[in-house]
This record gives sequence, structure tokens and C-alpha cells, in this order.
Amino acid sequence: MITLSSKALPQTVLLGICRQPAAVNPHSEGVCSVNNQNRLEQLSLFIKERKQVSMQELTDAFGISLSTLRRDIRKLIDRGIVRKTYGGVESCSQRALTPLSDRLDLNSDGKFRIAREAALSITDGDVIFLDSGSTVGAMAQFLGRLDKLTVISNNMLVIKTLVMKKIITEPKVQLITLSGIYNPQTFSFVGDEVSSMLQRYNVSKAFMGTTGLSLTSGITHSTQLESAIKRQAVAQAQKVYLLADHLKFDTFAPYTYCSMQDIDELYTDEALTEDYRSLCAEAETAVHIASE
Repeated sequence: MITLSSKALPQTVLLGICRQPAAVNPHSEGVCSVNNQNRLEQLSLFIKERKQVSMQELTDAFGISLSTLRRDIRKLIDRGIVRKTYGGVESCSQRALTPLSDRLDLNSDGKFRIAREAALSITDGDVIFLDSGSTVGAMAQFLGRLDKLTVISNNMLVIKTLVMKKIITEPKVQLITLSGIYNPQTFSFVGDEVSSMLQRYNVSKAFMGTTGLSLTSGITHSTQLESAIKRQAVAQAQKVYLLADHLKFDTFAPYTYCSMQDIDELYTDEALTEDYRSLCAEAETAVHIASE
């Protein structure tokens, strides 16, 4: 077990750790024990609050060896959460603002397989919500096989695909667009009016994307406005489907919009770890691994 000194951590980080059930190390004063995943999240929060920290500060604060810290930092760097500086690391505050255009080619094959597999769960007569994001956006190209379908979306990728591929052939496939303020970073419409419009419709299936998901933070997103829309979609739908490739696991963004208990089915591109299999089993979430 790795222990964190209560004296070394900022109050906001300390409170976040202590909310989690944890065994107390009897040899330390006022500490909370955390597993590896919790430590990664607390490292991220610690660095974000301090903006820039040295490796020595981190080893002192978290009570871990330099080799363990380096492995953890490498994971955070790979996820775009932090970047290396001379003798330490700094927070990548711009990660939440990464344009969707820069993410379209990231694991595009995995996203394609997930989208294709998830689209098979759609049946004639469904009223579906397609969330923002590249993976959910890729689903639109597979909707031409349906004879009767209503698509509700604020995702410009969805709208463009349905129009350009001539999939919209009313009364076969009907498209309802949720317009608001266009966000070029995410290729989607956002704002309170989008959530208000969504409340008008009875949604049978909502297909949701995520910036990242973790065991402790749940299903997260990077912006407050889009998180509000996602929460509304989850509340509105009879069934909720989460599309998340393997790169989204063990990462998290500032806003949690739902938990795994809210997800009926999860579509991903690689086998889950034991922790996530247990989480999905406890939540009674069906898991689908998209095949080649």
C-alpha cells in the first residue's frame, strides 16, 4: 500500500482522497491509503493545483520511490495530462481544449469497430440520441440499413454524415438537430437551449461518448456545458450505451456526468481489466468488445 502524508497534500486533494474508503496505515499519522489508480488521479490533481512541481516534491508528498513515480508520470504524460519540465512536471491545462479534429485519427480503427458494433443494437422504430465525439459520430455511417429511425443529435459529424451520404430519407430516417452555440473544438452545439430541446423528446436509446472514465471518477467530460447535455441525455433515455475505446480508461476530466450504474451497455475495443470487469458486473452493465 502507498500512503500519502496529510501534511504534504493540498486540502482539496486531501479531501478528495479521504472521501474514498481506505485502510489507515497504523504507522503513519493522519494518512489515507490509496491503490495505484487512486494515486494516479491524486497525482494529477496535485500537479494541476500546484501548476508545476519537482520530482522530489512528488516523492516526498506521496511517499513513493522515484522509479514508481517515473512510471506513474509516464502514464500521465501518455494521456496528455502533464508534461515534463527540467527536474519535474507541469500540468497540461490545454488538454481539455484539444480540438476534435486533432483526435479523429487517434485509434481510428478501434473507434470504427466500436461504432459499427454499437450501430447493430439500433432497430427499426428507435428514437436515438447520438452524443458529441468522434466515436459516436462514426456511428452515423452505419444507419442506412434502417427502414424507420429518428436521430436526435447536436453532433456536427453526425449531421454532416447523414446529409452527405444521403441517409436522411424521410420518412425512412428522420433527423432532429439540437442547435445552440456551435463549439468548433468539439464539432457540436452546446448551451442551455440544447438541454431544453432534448427534454421534449422521448429517447429510446442514447449513445454516449466520454473524455475519460475511471474507477473512482465515473464517466467524465472536459466541459461543463457539454456535461449538462450529457446528463440530460442519460436521464431522458430508456437505455444508455457508452462508447469508449481503450485509451479512455483510467483517465478522467473535470466533470462527471454519470456513473457506470447509469450505463446499460458498454462498447469498447479491447478486453477490460479485472477491475473494470468487476465494476461492470456490479453495475449490471453488458460489455461488448468490438471485433476486427
